[in-house]
Amino acid sequence: KMMKYLLVVSAAILVAAAAPNKRVKLSLKKFEHGYCEGTDNQPLVLNTLSVVPDPIEIHTGATIDVTIDLDLLEEVPADSKVSLKAKKLGLIDLPIPCVEIDNLHVGSCDYDMNYLIAQYAEFLCPDFLPADQECSLPLNPGKYGGSAHFELPEIPALIVELLAAGEYEVTVHAIRPDGSEETCFYVIAEVSA
Repeated sequence: KMMKYLLVVSAAILVAAAAPNKRVKLSLKKFEHGYCEGTDNQPLVLNTLSVVPDPIEIHTGATIDVTIDLDLLEEVPADSKVSLKAKKLGLIDLPIPCVEIDNLHVGSCDYDMNYLIAQYAEFLCPDFLPADQECSLPLNPGKYGGSAHFELPEIPALIVELLAAGEYEVTVHAIRPDGSEETCFYVIAEVSA
């Protein structure tokens, strides 16, 4: 649940970082997601992930609406972690480093799930959780999701050509408290200007 939220928000902020004062319209040409090759454990089902508007306008103050619906099939234990690895695909893939923007880490970052839930509790709880789920780990099996409205903040300028249009891959590794991988999930999105 949190993984999908982080993917969408990270992608929007990374692209917005490319042009904070410039209006850029981006269309999602391709969007695919699934479990990484060789992943045996598939503890969640992503039923819906929608991003509006299309095309997305990327500039300071732009708004994005995201709807997500997923079924968590297994418990997420206390002290779990998430590792996101983002890259822009091309002749030579460009890794997107972990960058802090307004106290939000975006890009290829590692996250402690306890911290994320506590940090975003006001946003997540109770709207994105099942009725009987506490706003903390462990996360119990059930239906998670909801809708959110985001306004892009003012973000320091980066190079539009580097981050705006292109094909991106974000891989999410869910890490158990003992350090072993629980599962791996990917999203590939092609964005055109």
